[in-house]
Amino acid sequence: MVPVRPLNLFLTNKAVFVSIIVFLISFTPAMAEDAPAIDDETCLDCHEQFDRTLRATPHRLSSEINNPAVVVACVGCHEGAEMHLEDPDRGTIGNPALLSGSDVRDICFDCHTAHIELDNYGFDTHTVDEINCGECHQIHGSNHKSLRDNRADFCRICHEEKTSGLMAVSNHPVNQGNLTCLSCHRFVKRLNDNLAYDQAGICRDCHPTQAGPFMYEHEAINAYAVEGGGCVVCHAPHGSANNRLLHQPDRQLCLQCHLPAGHQTAHGGIWSEYDCQVCHIETHGSFVSNLYLDENLPTKLGGDCYNTGCHSLNR
Repeated sequence: MVPVRPLNLFLTNKAVFVSIIVFLISFTPAMAEDAPAIDDETCLDCHEQFDRTLRATPHRLSSEINNPAVVVACVGCHEGAEMHLEDPDRGTIGNPALLSGSDVRDICFDCHTAHIELDNYGFDTHTVDEINCGECHQIHGSNHKSLRDNRADFCRICHEEKTSGLMAVSNHPVNQGNLTCLSCHRFVKRLNDNLAYDQAGICRDCHPTQAGPFMYEHEAINAYAVEGGGCVVCHAPHGSANNRLLHQPDRQLCLQCHLPAGHQTAHGGIWSEYDCQVCHIETHGSFVSNLYLDENLPTKLGGDCYNTGCHSLNR
């Protein structure tokens, strides 16, 4: 048997060898297309220090990372770099902060698909009103979440009415620094966490005592949850001139649902002047009374409410 020499092997597999060469040549440009046409170093020759403003954020340049999962480059957000190299004027380079809402979203959503995938895009007012992402987010020189500030003060620029509510006598302590707007308002995961779709869920995070569950729950707590009500039916979430963030003072609030017919007549005299909460103290829910009455009411008022035949803790 004649041994196959290397030259004969090459000639025998010449067609295969040529195919491999052609494949590599044709594939190389496609691989190069994944890399930015203009690298970051070219940009940083003129725009010094801009890379440092990104290092603490999710937008850190991929050129500074080994084996990055996602390519983040200057030209990924700033379009027109080729023209800008020829004419280094501000007008020849794209600045997302100056674009309209829909145009800047076309840039941001190349990477940030959360608002779409989590069923938020198109439903919140920021999308409808064509708000630029840059109104709330600052990419360079920002914090880890790329927000303009950690206190979410950028919300106040547009939401002036809500800001004035936070200055009311009874208020949610945003101005005091205990909360921020983003403590309650979230703009992704619409079906689970957005305030308008889970009112009571947001409130319960901080107010578990009022959340229950109770043996006897006040219907007002849950009756309007589907329509986006719940807690805010009685409470003004930003601030109110009334105690406990109530929309109306004490009895007037209760009388929105509980008509006074017969109630004041039955009590008569000074009893009719008592606020509802004097007797019905468990307004969110109770473990002992389906009327939400205070079981120690006789001691508190100096009477015998429950043994006269007029009242009982439960209907």
